[in-house]
Amino acid sequence: MPNSSHSRAAASLQFNRRAPVRALLLALCVAGVWGTSAAIEKDAAAGSGLVPEAELARERGDCRGAAEQYLRAASGVRDPRIARRATELALECEQLGTAERAAARWRVLDPENVDALRAAGLLALEAWRLDAASSVFRDLLAKPDVEPDRALADLLPALIESDQSAAAWAVFGPLVDRQRAAPATLLALARLAVAADSYDAARELATQARARTPADAPTLKLLAALEAARGDAPAALALAQDAARLGDQDTAFTIAEILIDLDRTEEAHQELERLAGEPALADEADRRLALLAAATGDFADSQRRFVARLRRGAGAAESTYYLGLLAERTGQPDSALVAYRGLADAGAGLAPRVRAAAILLKRNEREAAFKLIDDFARANPGAAVDVAVTRSQLLAEAAAPAEALAVVDTALKAYPQHHELRYQRAMVLERAGKTRDAVRGLEALSRSRVDDPTLLNALGYTLADRGQQLPRAEQLIQRAVDLRPDSAAFLDSLAWVKFRRGDARGALPLLERAWALSRDAEIAAHWGEVLWTLGQRTEARTVWARALVRAPDSRPLADTVRRLTAAEPARP
Repeated sequence: MPNSSHSRAAASLQFNRRAPVRALLLALCVAGVWGTSAAIEKDAAAGSGLVPEAELARERGDCRGAAEQYLRAASGVRDPRIARRATELALECEQLGTAERAAARWRVLDPENVDALRAAGLLALEAWRLDAASSVFRDLLAKPDVEPDRALADLLPALIESDQSAAAWAVFGPLVDRQRAAPATLLALARLAVAADSYDAARELATQARARTPADAPTLKLLAALEAARGDAPAALALAQDAARLGDQDTAFTIAEILIDLDRTEEAHQELERLAGEPALADEADRRLALLAAATGDFADSQRRFVARLRRGAGAAESTYYLGLLAERTGQPDSALVAYRGLADAGAGLAPRVRAAAILLKRNEREAAFKLIDDFARANPGAAVDVAVTRSQLLAEAAAPAEALAVVDTALKAYPQHHELRYQRAMVLERAGKTRDAVRGLEALSRSRVDDPTLLNALGYTLADRGQQLPRAEQLIQRAVDLRPDSAAFLDSLAWVKFRRGDARGALPLLERAWALSRDAEIAAHWGEVLWTLGQRTEARTVWARALVRAPDSRPLADTVRRLTAAEPARP
């Protein structure tokens, strides 16, 4: 679904994918040692004048201009340091097109440089140029002075946590020689497959790793999670027990995680209480009990546990944030604001600021709401795109689509063709009911990012939700599901288009699978609506009730329940 961020499978299959590839580039391959700016100026081709101009632009705060000047300089001389500098500056100010061209020039000037190859490959992934990325990484892994397993150990963990894991899986899945790869590489590749919602491929890779290292606890833990996602409880729990027995503190909680995956929350609670009795595990067990209580609707117990943790100084920032969330869910916005503002004052990132701003906007306190976002923007100039997207989302949710669109359009002038901004623009248009313009924007974006499953799904769902071009919508979403077969969001979208086309029974197994993978409230709304339409109203109410316990503040779920039950005859 285009505007939703469903979690995948249950807890043990979730990986944080929020770090963009461009941030990883700065950490992995662009932050190396090169000559100072003065040295570059001194050694640059005489008379070009472009490097000094670029440095002047940088000093006056024109990062984009500096990066473009460096790229022009790199195009005219054969000093790879200039191309590298252009790449770094372009990444710092999110000029992704400039960064990609600079990295390509750097690779031409220094084709044996591992950093140049990694930069070019990662930027190709960011731009969804998969053929180019495959070519670069094939060259990198084939270099005689590169050990493939070591190179992959540097790349794969970061890509698993990135927002381009699907692109990375499409490239590295077929590229890695699985017969020669070390077990650790196979396990990392399996985790990348999970991050890309390809669980069968992940299971095959993890099974290969296990065949070589049968007693490796992390491999057993991943296999347990994959069996749970498939619904094989006995196999999942047997593997979890083996992992917990063989491992250390990192795998001690595997059984509890798998029980949660299987929706056996009472047993998970008992397991966590048992682990809380072990001194070395007590704090983490208590933390997980607090999170489990919040996830299953026991807000009082969760609040009690997080307050106790806060008082003893355990995970203060996390405890404060969850106390804010719990205050929101129990109808205490003033208490939530206190928590979020405290985190903002302590230098927290965007998440608590966004929660606080949303509360303030509901009260029509716009100046105070956006001051929280502006303060973050001033302290983090490199996060300008994230800030623009966030501001636009807040305005769209506050029923101010014209302002939301203006924010994106202004940002696009500073960051031309940035795919995240273009995507957000389409989402604002869709939310404002301008479906034709939204579809046009998504189609243009899809042409530059061929077979990006997120875009295929977004375009298909937008058409399906408006009842337009339903056969084409189903084809688009089916292609997205083919590329990411275990994406709860995509399965939900496919079910929804089938429902829209009159195939309610065909939608049911897809929705059941999507719910098992994510426990997302919007999926429950769709699942219940399909059941309701089929006359299975008791089952629909059961689905909605379970979801409302987990997400009582879900607007899509509440709207669906209200719409369908409003016309129901009153019971005698």
